[in-house]
Amino acid sequence: MRSIFLALTVTTAYVLLRGRPEELHPVLRTCFAVLVLVLGMGMWRRRKRPSCSLARSVRAPGWPDYLAIGLAILSVECLFLCFLSVVPSHAESISGGVVNTLFPPRVTDLQSANGDGDPHGTTVSGNWLWDSQGRRRLPLSSNARPSDKPEIFFRPRDAATSAHLLRSRIYLRAFALEKFDDSTWSPVGMTPELLLPDESGIVNLKQPEGRPGPLLRGEIIQPSHPGGDDLFTAPQGATRGRVEQLRHVDPGIFRLNPAADPEQGHAYEVAARTVTLTSLLESGVLDRFRFPALPEDSHLLELPANEELRDEVINLSSKTLRDAASRLVGLRKLLWENYLYSLEIDNPEKLDPMLNFMRHEKRGHCEFFATAGALLSRALNIPSRIAYGWSGGKWYSGPGYFMFRASEAHAWTEIYLDNVGWVVFDTTPPGARTRLDIADTGEDLPLSKEGLPDFSASPGRSFEDSALWISRALGAGLALVPLCFLILRFRRGPARIPGAASGGLLPEPPRYLARFRQACARRGQPMPPGRTLRQQLSSLAKTDQMPSFSEDLLKYHYAITYGNALPDKFRESALLRAIKLWV
Repeated sequence: MRSIFLALTVTTAYVLLRGRPEELHPVLRTCFAVLVLVLGMGMWRRRKRPSCSLARSVRAPGWPDYLAIGLAILSVECLFLCFLSVVPSHAESISGGVVNTLFPPRVTDLQSANGDGDPHGTTVSGNWLWDSQGRRRLPLSSNARPSDKPEIFFRPRDAATSAHLLRSRIYLRAFALEKFDDSTWSPVGMTPELLLPDESGIVNLKQPEGRPGPLLRGEIIQPSHPGGDDLFTAPQGATRGRVEQLRHVDPGIFRLNPAADPEQGHAYEVAARTVTLTSLLESGVLDRFRFPALPEDSHLLELPANEELRDEVINLSSKTLRDAASRLVGLRKLLWENYLYSLEIDNPEKLDPMLNFMRHEKRGHCEFFATAGALLSRALNIPSRIAYGWSGGKWYSGPGYFMFRASEAHAWTEIYLDNVGWVVFDTTPPGARTRLDIADTGEDLPLSKEGLPDFSASPGRSFEDSALWISRALGAGLALVPLCFLILRFRRGPARIPGAASGGLLPEPPRYLARFRQACARRGQPMPPGRTLRQQLSSLAKTDQMPSFSEDLLKYHYAITYGNALPDKFRESALLRAIKLWV
């Protein structure tokens, strides 16, 4: 039963650490998980004490024994550190090769025809989620395995920006698409507009004057695209950027000029006011905002032409009630509770990707959740679109950079509010989103020889530092092992009694018998090891020292030692008093 209870507590702690229930704060879930584990371990260790006495050591442990045990533990820790430092990277590469061989990544036939690949698998910034026409088709099936290669960096300009981003979730947006049809997100096709900087060298972007939220300022560092299709990237809700000029080619797409030095990439200052539905809910002002009244044929309200998918969207949206803002919250909760986040999608019947997600398989990655959020919002007559970029990131406090990797590529829904603008409506389950990662002390930001962020290196400690510490730990672990044996070899041995080589290894005698032996020794009739109680009493009778309680002592001892009688505290107390008086 104790083992079953321990297994249940471990399972409960695992569920808590995986993000369930989602209503609890992550810190609170972690505290509960630790509490459950401690309770489980405590109950598992509780067990009935054995009725017999345990064997005792030949001698009492001394300081050399404790020193040897401590050095042995330190040696194991050093060797374990080497194991954790060397083995995981090789094991990951081996397992990745095996998985790629047995289960090659799947993409849709149409994607292969258009030259698209895994949307998470490249380090080219800005063009990693769409095809050459600026369209993004949802995959029929998927088995994505994103890498940890750096894709973009963001360096906050002030402490207020850093503090806000460390408290709140970061949404770094590269582009947004507004038109959806035939399982494909595509640009609207507006007339391009050239945006030039003002006298201070800043290009201003239009945002409603009443847009709330703190002003986030910082520097974007991104690589250059080989074809020159570099996108202006900033935290969601960009208000300005210090760039030479921008080409506004679609409502959610701004292009940069080709980089002067393609090897150096782009580095430019940005400012933004990110607004999320969650922040509006927490501030209690969501009911003050209104959704714009758009014509029914607006592309921001357009539902899919596929009748089955359109009916599924309308039926799902009808499960929510009250005002539009409350229905948004209900739709988000509905997606969180009834759909599973997964990078693997089978779709064996090759159905429409969104119909397969919403009605049949009910699992997919962030792009499916974001598309579902946009379509359900449109069913409520709320303008919506899908945005692509990065979320989560890794914070390096020393140099003050947020680094975003391919594994942190993210898609989310955006809805439009009057006097606010586009608002993040993230419908991906919270437990599936990549969380903000804090770099360990001593972990270096990947930098090039020029001291700039390096997009070709994997993050982590430098190889020289890692190799030095690994070699030190390995040497210490190997050196401590023979030292432990030397200490144990030359420690002072126990004082031995002739004829009693194994006496200390026998079970500890009952208290009354030990007290009787001490009494016999004081009366000059010691009880040698191996002599039974009956033999000792016979020896005492020969010298006329037989105690008056001998018969009671003999019957009680043999009854509990060789019979089925249980120890009796009252009889033992009476025997102890009698032995004391006999001495």
